[in-house]
Amino acid sequence: MAKAEKWYKKRYFDEIIFFCAIFILTMLPNFIKPVSLMDLFKNLVFFMLLYSQAILHRYFIFPFLMARAYGRYFVSGILFIFLSAGVLLAVDYYWVDPEYYKMEDVILFRDFLYEVVLCSISTAAFLSLFLVRNYSKELEKKNKAQLMLSEMNIKYLHAQLNPHFFFNMLNNLYGVSLTEPSRTPELILKLSDLMRYQLENTNKDIVNLEEELSFIRNYIAMEKERVGKRCVIEYNIEDKEMNAHNYQIAPLILITLVENAFKHSLTTEREWFVKIVVHLENGVLRMSVHNSMPDQSLKTSSTGIGLLNIRERLELLYSGHYMLDIVEESKEYQTNLVLSLKYYNHE
Repeated sequence: MAKAEKWYKKRYFDEIIFFCAIFILTMLPNFIKPVSLMDLFKNLVFFMLLYSQAILHRYFIFPFLMARAYGRYFVSGILFIFLSAGVLLAVDYYWVDPEYYKMEDVILFRDFLYEVVLCSISTAAFLSLFLVRNYSKELEKKNKAQLMLSEMNIKYLHAQLNPHFFFNMLNNLYGVSLTEPSRTPELILKLSDLMRYQLENTNKDIVNLEEELSFIRNYIAMEKERVGKRCVIEYNIEDKEMNAHNYQIAPLILITLVENAFKHSLTTEREWFVKIVVHLENGVLRMSVHNSMPDQSLKTSSTGIGLLNIRERLELLYSGHYMLDIVEESKEYQTNLVLSLKYYNHE
């Protein structure tokens, strides 16, 4: 269970502190002279309108900038600031300080420009707080991810592709070299690719999805050599747009699901099978792993460390952008993962 976030780190606490600070700084000139409670209330309402326009800018206009639609952001931002300044001027003119606007030397256009500057400054200040807070959270998240990866390196050695797998594969290679020597070079290359990929990518934050899927393909090919014709194995990649090379994923997440399927599916009473389908469309990866339930007499003890590691990493790296669902039936074990991936432009 995730630890509860401390109250002083919550977003609303930052908002309250920022609101009070900007309110005091913005309205300080009005408080130099004695003011009534009604004047204080009017200034508070005026400032809340000013603050609200900054919030609306953040949620409805700022996303254009994040999406790199610079022209749309510039035009909509200017129009919105002018509209907000007009609203503030109207509120000031008719309610906050109507006596001021009865003076002969008052120039409405000058006051309108003042409201424009006020809206621009408040919006810039609010966005600065938002960007600083997001940067701080991303930095903290990255540091946690790096620390977690370092702490879990030893666990991965046991949870994924443990040494017994490689020992078994070397024995299988020896047998193949005696019966079908022509196939030996190909299998050695696959095993070499497996070892190289794991050693080179365990400590990386992200890897290319196409390489990760190729790693799984090699692993399954070696498992076929190990279990022979005893297990029905299917591995299908559905990527109609052939776009896997344009996406990135945290390394060695998917392989744990695959290894668990082979490790905990052995049966002699029913059909032994492992079926894996990977579907990629519009940056959403769907991985479905179905395997036979093991016989009671053949069940191996499981610490669950592999799935626990996956859940922890998914929550840390893809919080709000993934779904991991596990269904256990009498004859079949299903694991379904849905993951939103980051697009990588090679140009």
